[in-house]
This record gives sequence, C-alpha cells and structure tokens, in this order.
Amino acid sequence: MFVTLNFICTRYYYVACTDCFPSSFMVLILTYNFYEQGTDPVTEWLEYFKHPYVKVCLKDFINETNTLSIDSTTKEVLYNSLNLTKEIGSIFYRRFKVNFDFRLSYNLGEINRRLNAETNSELAHLSELFFYLLKDKNWLPKPSVLEVNKEIVLSIAKSCGLYTPRTLISTSKDDLLKFYAKFPIIYKPLNGFSYYTIGEQTYSSYVTEINQKVLTSLPNRFFPSLFQERIKSEYEIRTFYLDGEFYSSAIVPQKKGRKRTVDVKQNYQSSRWVPYNFPDEFKEKIRKLMNTLNLNTGSIDVLKGIDGKYYFLEVNPVGQYLSPSISCGYCVEKNIAEWLIKKDITLNN
Repeated sequence: MFVTLNFICTRYYYVACTDCFPSSFMVLILTYNFYEQGTDPVTEWLEYFKHPYVKVCLKDFINETNTLSIDSTTKEVLYNSLNLTKEIGSIFYRRFKVNFDFRLSYNLGEINRRLNAETNSELAHLSELFFYLLKDKNWLPKPSVLEVNKEIVLSIAKSCGLYTPRTLISTSKDDLLKFYAKFPIIYKPLNGFSYYTIGEQTYSSYVTEINQKVLTSLPNRFFPSLFQERIKSEYEIRTFYLDGEFYSSAIVPQKKGRKRTVDVKQNYQSSRWVPYNFPDEFKEKIRKLMNTLNLNTGSIDVLKGIDGKYYFLEVNPVGQYLSPSISCGYCVEKNIAEWLIKKDITLNN
C-alpha cells in the first residue's frame, strides 16, 4: 500500500511505502519556502531511508492551497489532512520565521506599513502557539532556545571552564582606546550576522578588524557596539554538534603566509577543511555548555590560539554544516536524518 504526500512548499512529490513503518511515524521539517542548504540534504536521506516527512514553511500557513486548524481545547494541530499532534514524532527546525511584505490592493501609505507590521505580528504569535502545542515532540533544536544572546553565552562558557576572548561593549571612544591599547581588537555586531536587500543591492554586517584609522574616525560617543580581543591563532575550527557528538573541521588557508580575514565565513573560498578531533577534556566542557543552554545541536566556532589554548567564540543553533561535512566526509546530513528517524520512532513507541 502506498500513500502519496504532495509538498507544495518545496515542490517535492514524495511516495512512501506504508508497509515499511507504522503510518503514524512522520518527521516534521520547518524551513523556508526555497532551497536551504542545511535542509534539503537531510530530506534526501529521509527519502533514501523511506521514512515519511512533511516539509512546512511559514508561507504555507497563509497559502490558499493549504489548511491549518488549531483547536485550543483538544490541543490538536491539523495541517491539511495531517494531525501533527498525533502523527509527528520528531521535528527538524532549520529556518522558519520570516517577515513578509504583503502587497495590498490599495496604496494607503503609512496604513499599508502598519498593516504589514500587524500581520507579521499575528503570524509570529501563531508560530509561538504552533511551537507550544508541539513542545513535547523531539525537536532539533527546540525553538525556545534559538534566540541565543552571544554575550550571555560567552559568560556561561567561562563558567563552564572554557577560554573566551575578552570583550567590551561600549559607547565611549575613550574606553575603546584603552581597550585597544591592550591588544588587537575586532568589531562584531551585537546581534550576529545580518543582511538586507534594497533594490539590486545586498548589504551585510560581519566581523571587522579595528585599526588606528578606524579609531581616529570615530566620534566621542557612538551607538552601543561590541569589541573583542583578536586572538592570535594557529587556525580556526568549525564544529557541528549533534546530541553530544562532534563533527569538527579545522580551517586551513590554502596559501602559506596568506593573511586571513577575521570572519570565518569569508575564508571559505581560500581555505580547505581538515578533519579535527578535540581533546576529551575540551569536549566535556562544550557538552556542559550545550546542556546548560538546553541545546542539542549547533555550529560552534573555536580558535586554537598560538598559546595552545582553545578559545570558544560562539554557537549558532541553526548554523550551517554542509561545506565541512562534504570536505571531511562526515556525512552530517545522514546522521541528522538518522537522529530524526530514531527519535520519531522512540516517541511513537
């Protein structure tokens, strides 16, 4: 017997054999309505293992071809013909929340902008309820811990015994000059990497090295900004953490003597990924940190200092993993799929 599921969001047409597993087993994947490099490779493995899944994006909730019903009394979540409350065992959260630019029939100026804000606010509240009613499922990761404050995480990391770069958040040029006098520093966005598009131009924020020229150009007072000690390092290490397991890759510049940029994301084209294994003591400290943060997955950035120490930089709960996975032969996407299947079956037994 076969059941056919038509996934409108991703244009998947997936046929699964229900003789291979109980029909109640299913993985829910929450992502964007376009290709996302951390999502699609996992769905390919789910198909390979013949394990059913449904892929949903926020846009599906307002798409005329879909139906969403939430009963606050029975706490049932119905999406099209699926009872997500009963038929889902595990949930893979990648990228789900997004602000829409709704096109209204009439140009009402400020009213249009206000209606856009109100509608997006309604969808945000709907998403929170959706997550809450499915909170007892096996999430990877849980939506309640996605919005990590990087400075708070650094503080917790230190309490877990990890080395971290010295950090200053300030609005004062004088304080910044004193900080700069101690060691080389970089600037980081307080809220992490961000980008936006205006017309055909895309603008992004990223880590920037602070030099004397930049300092001279600054006013005496400026917007609250984060500055951090620039660690003198041998190399950078990107780790994908999956429920206690480490898939680590050292980022090695292709050309000797080449000056690296201060942002790992900008080193992809000029570097190669090499499999790496941390000492057990360091792994235990990272596990302690992740357990404290209630995170069962995330992409972790670490520097190996020239002093021999490992410096924890940050963790992104929905960070990318595909490039180091392919380069190092880790097949992380397969391991994620196997985790989702195992947790799906466990919850349904």
